[in-house]
Formats: sequence, C-alpha cells, structure tokens
Amino acid sequence: MLNASPDLGEARRVLTSVFGHAEFRPGQERVLACVLAGRDALAVMPTGAGKSLLYQLPAAMGRAPVVVVSPLISLMRDQLRALGPATAATALHTGQTEAEQARAIAAIAEGRARIIYAAPERLAQDSTIALLRAARVKLIAIDEAHCVAHWGHEFRPDYARLGEIAARLGAPPILAVTATAGPATRAEIVERLFSRQPEVFVSSFARPNLRLAFERRRDPLRRIVGVLRRHEGRSGIVYCASRRKTEETAECLRRLGFDALPYHAGLDAGARAAHQDAFFERPGVAMVATIAFGMGVDKKDVRYVVHADLPGSIEGYYQEIGRAGRDGLPAEALALFEPRDLAARLVRTAPDGFAAAAALRRRAMTRLCLTPACRFQTLLRAFGEESGRCGLCDNCRGGPLSLPRRAGLVLLGLRVAALARFASAERAEPETAGEPVSVGLALPSWGEETPLRVADEALLRALRSLRRDIARRRRLPPHRIASDAQLRQMAATRPRSLGEAPFGADAEITEPEAFLRLLGARPKAQ
Repeated sequence: MLNASPDLGEARRVLTSVFGHAEFRPGQERVLACVLAGRDALAVMPTGAGKSLLYQLPAAMGRAPVVVVSPLISLMRDQLRALGPATAATALHTGQTEAEQARAIAAIAEGRARIIYAAPERLAQDSTIALLRAARVKLIAIDEAHCVAHWGHEFRPDYARLGEIAARLGAPPILAVTATAGPATRAEIVERLFSRQPEVFVSSFARPNLRLAFERRRDPLRRIVGVLRRHEGRSGIVYCASRRKTEETAECLRRLGFDALPYHAGLDAGARAAHQDAFFERPGVAMVATIAFGMGVDKKDVRYVVHADLPGSIEGYYQEIGRAGRDGLPAEALALFEPRDLAARLVRTAPDGFAAAAALRRRAMTRLCLTPACRFQTLLRAFGEESGRCGLCDNCRGGPLSLPRRAGLVLLGLRVAALARFASAERAEPETAGEPVSVGLALPSWGEETPLRVADEALLRALRSLRRDIARRRRLPPHRIASDAQLRQMAATRPRSLGEAPFGADAEITEPEAFLRLLGARPKAQ
C-alpha cells in the first residue's frame, strides 16, 4: 500500500537527491505517509531513528513552510548547520542579532523560508503568529514533544499553549516527535496538543548494546573513577543534579588525571560552546553536566553515562542513557542512588493531573533502582513494551552468584517503602547522607549537610515557613517545593541570583524567585 502512494514515490526521490540517503530507516515511511496525507501524527522513535527527516523532507518537497517548535537555541543552530540550501531554513530566537532577525523575518514574509525554527515562547507572540499566519503554514512539527508534558505547566507554560497557537495559525496538520514518551506522557501530549485524534506511531525502546547497573551511593567518586578508567581514552557523560556539584566533580576528576569538563546553564555561552566542541573533537573527554547538556547531542561513540544523581523521571533516565552507544557498540550506564531519596519519590502528592503524572514517572524510576529483575525488562515495561531478559544488566549477570545481591534489593525495597509510609505532607524530603571519600582532594558535596551558624538556623526556619506557605497554596507536599538540603544550602550561602542558587532552569524547585526575595531581604551573616 505504501509503495502505491505517488507522494511517497516523490519522497523517495527527494530522500536521495536532497538528503543523500538510499532508503528510509525503519519506521520513517509509515509516519511520512501519514504526514504527506495531511493527518496529525505522534511519532515516538528511538534516538538515531531519523525523526528530523519526518518534517524536513516534506519541506524539501515543497510542502512549506514547516514551523518546527524546538526547545533549545543550540538544537536550532545544529539543525540549521546540518541542512543544505535546498531546504531554505531559518530560525527566530533570542540569540540572534537584529540583522539576523530582520533577514529571518524577510525570508518568511517573502515566502523563501521552507523550514522555520522557533521556541514556543517566540511562537506565542502576537507578531510571530501574524507573520506565520500570513505565510500559510503547511505543517507544525513539535520536536522533543515530551517537553509538552514535562515543561508545559510551570517551567515553560507556553508549551501548554501550542494547541491554541496551532489553531490561531489556521489549524495546519501537527507532527509531534520524541524519543522518550511512555504511555502516560503520550496520553498527555495527545490531550494537550491535538484538536484532532492523531495517528500514534511507537517504535521499540530496546537498546541491546547498553549494559545497565544501579548501586547505592557509597564512595561515589571512586565508582565514577572506576567507570572512567574502564573506558580510558573514550568519551562519556557524568550527570549531576546541581551546577555546584558539576564544577566540583569535574575539578576532582581533572586532578586525578582525567580530561573532564563541566557543562551547565550557569556557564557563559562561550564556555559552553568550547566545552561542547572539545567533547566532539577530543578523544576521551568526560563531560560532567547537568541536564542542560545532551538534548539533541549526537555523538556516536559515547561509551558510558554515569548518573551521580538520579534524574527526575524514568523518561529523563532513558533519554540520558540513550546518548551512549549510538554507534551500536557496547556501552555502559551506571546510576547511583540513595534509599532516602527513593523514599521521598514515593510520597503521595496532590491528585491533580500534572502531579499524578509526574509522581508516576518518579515512582517508575524508583522501581527501576530497586527491582531484582532484569533492568532493561523493567525499563521497557515502564514504556508499555514487553521483552525478554537483556542478559547484560547487573541483575542478569552472574547467574546464581547474583542471588544474594538481588535478595538485598528486595530488602532495600522494603526499607524504602517503610520510609515512604512514615513521610507526611509536612515532612521535608529526607536529606541524602552521602559518605565522604578520603583521597586527599577537596571533594564535591555528595549530599552531606551544610554546617549552619546561629543566624543561618534562623534563616532556615524562615525558608521552611515560606516553603510551607507555598505548599499550602499550591496544595503540594513541602518536599515538592524544595528539599531540606536545598534550603540548608540557601541558608548557608545566601545566594542573590539564580546562577548562585542550588536551583534554576536545570534543577527542580517551585517559585525560586520567592526564595530569592526572602534571601535578599536578609543581610549576610557576619
């Protein structure tokens, strides 16, 4: 049936003549048939499956302009660099000079732009909607569409308005693409984004070359160093939860002789660009990063991903380990966790839709940490896919010799469940009690308590009171607003900006400005 479509026949010619590919990758043709027929679609396809071609190729065929909603300026720039002149692509974003923006607007107004990249915040502007409506948009493509569910509530609310924006642009067909969306996230994307029922295409999430392992966070620096030494001369990524830990961990690894670089949203644009270039160009670079690094990064030979801190969701974890082994060769993924952190993820939250969906993603991550069964089998089940045992993960290896360790996971799971039962809505998230490593270096703070002075203790009480007020107003448990560890660090360091604080765009916290206002009203302790 697909071969009978004249549009797909033309698509194959353009695939070869413009993009230089002899044939489609698995799954691409089915989605393209839907898009070329003018129907809405949601495509969940693994990293490396060629999702960008699904909207670039129709534009190259003349079904233009195509508006591509992209979450990051760096992603827009990467795709613009990769596209040839036949696609006539442009972008609208805050990183442009006035001259660049004027050229982009002229290209759109004169009908020369076939692909137009923009962030949802730019699309929401009345002037942009007027410009694009006059251009008669033929397709809206939502890249990294899981952001609609993960960010479209408080962090970047314009993601939740994309359905409304599409209607104001004349309701053209919508194509949403992502590599990380389980059943609950897919349902939320469909509900929030589409006014018509889309066709949903879901490819397998299996990555048979990845070897997964999870461990309690004991002696974390030693465990990270062990992974780097096993892959000496190979590139990899170490994920940390905060900017401060990212800097400290990278410094420790450099002192131990590794080519380690930090990457987070607090670095200036020049440093971020230089570190990213080094990661691609130099062999053996360990990128120590927050979640600010990775989305859209396509380096084929990443051999390991270490999570020094757990990601906030099962989908975040899958996306981040997916940056390893894109060349199909074996790669390693190690995640370190604290039982008390897992217990905090199990505390029940207010029953509104977003809180419930976010809680499900956190609990799925907890199950993956504590399961005595095959890790990849458990991971795939969270995405609605059944499979056999992977044979590679820490629970599959070792045969009968692995039974004591797996039994220990069962006991640990019972302990975590007991901790979660005793946690109340008024009780803050338990602080992670990491064990310091004595190797003669200034080590990163792996969750140990920040010492407080008398004046700091008074400020901590005020911060807790503010957290309680916000929690009551939002009908959330206090630990969802900010953890005790974050409040202690704020009381000790008294940050005056998002860049100095233990929160920001790359960390989870609610109403950071309210905390900064309180801190700004208090003088520094002498």
